[in-house]
Amino acid sequence: MDHGIALRWKQAVVVTGLVSLLAAPALFAAEAQPPAPPQEAPTEQASDLGLELRLQTVKKDLLVMLNFAEHFIASGETKTAAQLQAPLDDYLRRHADYLVTQAVDGSNIEMTQLSAEIALVKTRLLIVLNYRDDAGSVLTEMKSLYAPYQKMSVQIQGKTTTLDEAIRQLDTDLARIAKK
Repeated sequence: MDHGIALRWKQAVVVTGLVSLLAAPALFAAEAQPPAPPQEAPTEQASDLGLELRLQTVKKDLLVMLNFAEHFIASGETKTAAQLQAPLDDYLRRHADYLVTQAVDGSNIEMTQLSAEIALVKTRLLIVLNYRDDAGSVLTEMKSLYAPYQKMSVQIQGKTTTLDEAIRQLDTDLARIAKK
């Protein structure tokens, strides 16, 4: 009797396989559709989103560096703060400066605002580290680069102000360290 059940199972499997093989071409033909057009290059919106995410990352990184620098300077660890110079210069050259320029060249006002905030944080960081010449150069560049956007609001360290007011404050801070 076991032999009879096993034989029926074999027959059922073979029949099911045959039905599947015979029905498969009809099934695939019904599903076959003309090939999809090739994928387009990333849209401008997608590249803007990528640039915006990279700018946000750079801003966060610079804020972390600023916090470290302020902590080290406040605690009298100027040697430790001076050790930030090489990685900071490398980071600014390789990432921040390029992205800021790229964002200003774009037409998206949000990215221009974000790039201005990055430039402000960068300048503040240079002032905290007492890099007067570099901070002065960045301020001069900001004044020309963001001249059309002076009344744009920016958010720096949790405070919202206009770009021209933030630049004016950084000018005052730079003048204060120049007198020392």
